[in-house]
Amino acid sequence: MIPVILKNEAFALDESTISSGYLSEKDLMDNAGKSIAQFVVENIHDPFNQNIIVLAGPGNNGGDAIICHYYLSFYGINSKLILLDKQQKESWIFEKYTIDSKTINFHDDKIELNPDYWYIDGIFGIGLKRNIGGKYKKIIDLLIDCPNIISIDIPSGIYCDNGIMAGTNINAVYTLTMGYPKAGHFFNVGLDASGEVSVLDIGFKDISEPHSFLQLIDNEDICEQLPAYSENAHKYSRGKLVTIAGSKGYTGACILAIQAAMKTGVGIVKAIIPKSLNVVLETILTEAITIPIQEHDAGTFTTENSSDILLETDWADAVIFGPGLKTDANSGDWMAQILRKLEKPLVLDASGFLPLIENKMTIGELPPDSILTPHYAEFSRIFNLDLRKVMNDPISAVRGIIPKLENRVLILKGATNIIVNSGGDIFLMNHGTPALATAGTGDVLTGILGALLAQGEQLDEASLLAVYLHGECVHQFNKIISSMGLIASDLPAMLPYALNEVNHVH
Repeated sequence: MIPVILKNEAFALDESTISSGYLSEKDLMDNAGKSIAQFVVENIHDPFNQNIIVLAGPGNNGGDAIICHYYLSFYGINSKLILLDKQQKESWIFEKYTIDSKTINFHDDKIELNPDYWYIDGIFGIGLKRNIGGKYKKIIDLLIDCPNIISIDIPSGIYCDNGIMAGTNINAVYTLTMGYPKAGHFFNVGLDASGEVSVLDIGFKDISEPHSFLQLIDNEDICEQLPAYSENAHKYSRGKLVTIAGSKGYTGACILAIQAAMKTGVGIVKAIIPKSLNVVLETILTEAITIPIQEHDAGTFTTENSSDILLETDWADAVIFGPGLKTDANSGDWMAQILRKLEKPLVLDASGFLPLIENKMTIGELPPDSILTPHYAEFSRIFNLDLRKVMNDPISAVRGIIPKLENRVLILKGATNIIVNSGGDIFLMNHGTPALATAGTGDVLTGILGALLAQGEQLDEASLLAVYLHGECVHQFNKIISSMGLIASDLPAMLPYALNEVNHVH
């Protein structure tokens, strides 16, 4: 797992490294400038026949850029330096590093930028505090359509902690970040603007308590978590899953969740459904057992069904609750009745959040082994938060609600998934692609989670593995079928390939 840091954490790490005598500030800047220059030489096409323009703004980010220019010139690269502040010429850097004055220019508004050149963006770094204006905005606006930009630490104009744009921003092909990724690389405009993020080791001290930071999940963290089966395994030992899902008009959600669960390896599934859906589900779900329950006219359950539904859950190793459940004025009541009395590991999704939203119950009344899987709108309703504020700063929003989870697991679904484990640690995963932004893909994730819990996976491990497999299904679809045209019902068929990929890595 890779620590992901916020602005204040980055500054503290910098200060801790310097104050310990491990490395000086000048050593860190030299390492940064040299590492950036080496990346350029090693990663851009035909670097010795390219024109490189290094843009140095105020602050240490600009200092890194100046030192990068020095090393590029030293390596024989055709590099030009543009200082955006004339006072930078008085910096100690020009005393320590001999830089040919012919390669130095001072910015004025008449400078024209060439889209065929490569640009090193050292204008603003992680310390940005306010929206950008004046000459800095003008030069960033000139670069907006430039196809060849390498940003230092974070694209200029992107706030470090949340990825929001500060009035304008650079769109980088590569972002070279020092020591550790920053949260702004993974959210809002920052996710696209950062391009391919590479972490440069410039000599920071190791983080002593990584669990106190955000943590990015990578392949190696996942491969140890697949369920293992005994040679004597049978369908009941491989997990018994009950789904409480589906209603008139929303049969697809139930079907997708069950198909995903079966493909993830669960031994047997019972689908508790409104009676009127039985023919449809028995026709499509040939492996699942349907448990038809008498419904009311709206084609969904009522409080009268609660005892029958709970009785069926006694058989299960895990329960899925919520996908495709139609809601009405009474839905929150019967849902709360079931959820309060449920004693099985639970995956709660979609309409299943209604009793929480309506304050019919609290998260603390859910089974202790519960995973909640809201998207941003559902999250904001569950916790009574402003949706725009949640989207603008999801990390702060998630940190604020951790005590309310009472050791339940939360998966906040988005382009970068935020996972809070049972201990309150926060993980990030962006293994998926925009192809997942289509109806029904969340139901597939719910099915994967339910299958893993039924097979005995612990909450924390199941949440990480499920989110990874969900994203890996898209990569397998791209590889086997096409990079376009994916719909949610394509994903369950990709799960065996995704599982095999994880097993192969293991």
